[in-house]
Amino acid sequence: MRLSLPLLLTLAACSSQPAENVAVPAKDVAELPDEAAPSPTSPPVAATPAPLNPAAPGEPGGLDNYTTPISEAPFTEDSAQGAANVVQTYYALLEQGKYGQAYRLWEPGAAGTDAGAFAASFARYSEFHANIGAPGRIDAGAGQRYVTVPVQVYGRLKQGARPFNMRGSVTLHRAGDIDGATAEQRRWRIRSTDIKPGPGEATPSSVPTEDNRSTARYRCMDGSRLVARFDPDNDRVTISRGGTALATLRGQRVASGIGYTAKGYELRGKGDDMTFTAPGQPPIACTVIR
Repeated sequence: MRLSLPLLLTLAACSSQPAENVAVPAKDVAELPDEAAPSPTSPPVAATPAPLNPAAPGEPGGLDNYTTPISEAPFTEDSAQGAANVVQTYYALLEQGKYGQAYRLWEPGAAGTDAGAFAASFARYSEFHANIGAPGRIDAGAGQRYVTVPVQVYGRLKQGARPFNMRGSVTLHRAGDIDGATAEQRRWRIRSTDIKPGPGEATPSSVPTEDNRSTARYRCMDGSRLVARFDPDNDRVTISRGGTALATLRGQRVASGIGYTAKGYELRGKGDDMTFTAPGQPPIACTVIR
């Protein structure tokens, strides 16, 4: 599916109402048998939630208002627009409840959870939609390619039918045309997200309040952001990304600086500079956010 100008897509869910919920004209109600007539003692019908009204591009909480046109020419899978097409597909699958297919658009291990827990995390929503913005430029280095795509996610929580609106970005990665890279490794796959609620917006999940005195936030070269919650009393650190805890790492003896490892994850560094490694992925250089 080719992305349209200005590469802004609203993923709107469609649903059909069962026949018994279709309104009957008043003139026809009198012609129904007595048992089909509405009962004066019937419980009131629950009010339909007001239509969602997400922030428009350029408004607070909405996508940036892009003014530079994006070419409508056909694009290749390895281009920036090809990456944005993966994001478009990902959110369309989530909206349709096809969580298994959406999960497979992540790099192995990058989602920070297994497929079952990933699917279960969407049970809190009654509506889930997204607007997709224009992709950034491709960053290249050491045979790897990265691109960031802005996203606005909005919908409604089942609890209290509360609407929510979040925005941020999705970072995708693929291998370049290097020797030994497989066709799958050369395809764009989701590496990370940093989508968060705006001020005053409903939060779709319960995120623990972080203690800044023992917490460090890092910006990494692939566009992702990590949160490291250090527990010096127990010599461990918990790494989170996009509000999801990835792993708790144990301290290791190192010549200088700090080092933590667990189950293929590794965090090493000194001062403001760190290197983070996830299972099966190359190390990523990160710098603390001041």
